[in-house]
Amino acid sequence: MKWILDVYIADGETRLKIFDDEKGSTEDHRIDLDFYGYISGEDVESIIKDLRSIDEIDDAWAEEWRCPPYYDTKTRVAVFKTRNIDVLRRILRISRSKGLKIYNDYPHPLVEALYRADIRPLTMIRELERGRVKTYLWRPSYKDPEVRYVLLDFREGYYTAETRDDLQKFWDVDKLIDYLMSEYFHIGFSDPYVYMRIIEREPHIRSRAYRWVSGGAFTPHQYFEWSRLSYTPLSLMNNITIGRILTTIEALHSRRVKMLIDRSQGRRELWRNIRELIEYDRGGVVYQPRPGLYWRVCQIDFKSLYPNIIVRYNISGETVDRPLCRNILKLSWTPHKICLDDEGIVPMSIRELIHLKDLYERLYKESGDKIFSERKNAVKWILVASFGYLGYRNSLFGSVMAHETVTSTSREIMRKARLAVEKEGYKVVHAIVDSIFVVEVETFDECMFLRDKIMRETEFEAKIEAHYIWLYIPRSFVDDRGVANRYYGLLTDGTWKIKGLMIVRRDTPPLIKRAQYEALQKLFEAKTPQELETKIFETKKILNKYIDMIRRREIDPRELIITRHSRTRDIYRRPPSYVLETSPPYRLVYLRKGLDLLREEESLEYDIDKYIDLLYKAWRELPTLTDLYQSKV
Repeated sequence: MKWILDVYIADGETRLKIFDDEKGSTEDHRIDLDFYGYISGEDVESIIKDLRSIDEIDDAWAEEWRCPPYYDTKTRVAVFKTRNIDVLRRILRISRSKGLKIYNDYPHPLVEALYRADIRPLTMIRELERGRVKTYLWRPSYKDPEVRYVLLDFREGYYTAETRDDLQKFWDVDKLIDYLMSEYFHIGFSDPYVYMRIIEREPHIRSRAYRWVSGGAFTPHQYFEWSRLSYTPLSLMNNITIGRILTTIEALHSRRVKMLIDRSQGRRELWRNIRELIEYDRGGVVYQPRPGLYWRVCQIDFKSLYPNIIVRYNISGETVDRPLCRNILKLSWTPHKICLDDEGIVPMSIRELIHLKDLYERLYKESGDKIFSERKNAVKWILVASFGYLGYRNSLFGSVMAHETVTSTSREIMRKARLAVEKEGYKVVHAIVDSIFVVEVETFDECMFLRDKIMRETEFEAKIEAHYIWLYIPRSFVDDRGVANRYYGLLTDGTWKIKGLMIVRRDTPPLIKRAQYEALQKLFEAKTPQELETKIFETKKILNKYIDMIRRREIDPRELIITRHSRTRDIYRRPPSYVLETSPPYRLVYLRKGLDLLREEESLEYDIDKYIDLLYKAWRELPTLTDLYQSKV
């Protein structure tokens, strides 16, 4: 079977990079694609006449499109197509210089060309002839092409190279380079700082993969899924963000319904007084939980709550507070009005993604194949961005008013959920965004009863995320209040759930992670208050053991490393000295003079007190005997 691995432009030609599953090889194939341009001015007919006189233009015609920001008016636009992207760019550049209006300049012309030709990257080829290609209809149950890939990252001070078959770790970057130079990969994915580091040392690394894609800590299957969903080939995926993926999907939907993209247009927020801002611009529900130990806790999560709110109530930048509207929806919990005359671009774009996420979750449960879990997470990130981008100032299809409508609706739904639980005599001890934690729920069946009750009251789908034997909410590092996004506990099925602790943070030294993990292992052996009391005493012994190791300097310096990828966390602050000495990623240790680079050629006099402080910080996230006794009461 042959696959479209990539689509790219070289020497004015559009080319496919085709991967042959059986041979494990790649080949290039030229393809003819139409690139589209959109120009408007006072005399559209004259523009069309001028366009048709250009030899490289295949055709030009007039179309009626709806205009932003609210798409309640129409304008005539000259549309033209050419098979030469350089011609497209030249004509658009000249048109701008003449004062003509250019529309639909997002996304990249190659993306729209693939969308109009219905050619999704990373799909199987059905027919391949000179200048044209047809693909099979993509189904979510299909596997990805078995390309040779490498995924480069920097974890706990080590360079890592993950392939389909194994994961290798390198302390010395030159050893990583030697490994890469001895192999050949179809695709390379890399942390951008790691890629910069290896290219600086060995420029020929570029030739060890057909295509290098640098970006975040994502897997190949996630990149492949985003490429298919957004028609964005790997050649355009460098440093891509989830927001760009979402915006590309939205832009392609807007093409289909003839809604113009004009990046100079925005939806201005109306003036409001301080009281109105406090009341309506509050964000989602985030409790300030009481820290401590809780027994028999049921955690119920709404499924894709914010995306489902967007779809159900047709919330999009152009539908909220639209001036000219015949069919208006007024919700009692928000001052904003929603227009139902047309489906909004944002709900139109994510409706199928919500179902796709659920489908991948089901496929993963049925097959156990992690590819479906990774694809589900890829879709999940787009859905998360669908809400976040609503309030982003550069969002093409968002507005502050739409953002506020979603958050106020979520607060109302969470209020109904809390009241439904309390009517049954239960107590809510924590709630965050789309999760609610109910204490003293004895059985899983009781948990299911509460979930069903919440679904009836709110009319939104929910699921049981976890049923805990015990749940612990740690105290803040600065005071005795609980932290909303930091909790962990032992589930009734014997598994653990950990959120926000030092053990899961990328910049926590390996030694501190190992110590906290050892302590948590002890705690998770306990299923009753009596057992937990014993385990809390045992964690104190673990703490003392690690303190003693640090004091006696019996620690491998590599266990003390703090990993940093960026140059500085605060661009308004003077950067630390190590930023001036080398480039990221950094291996840092605490010395008496402060945080500095690890220099293995020098004897290391690490700051004993600082690492002991980090240990105490990790132990502050563990339950105390006082927590246990208060939970019994």
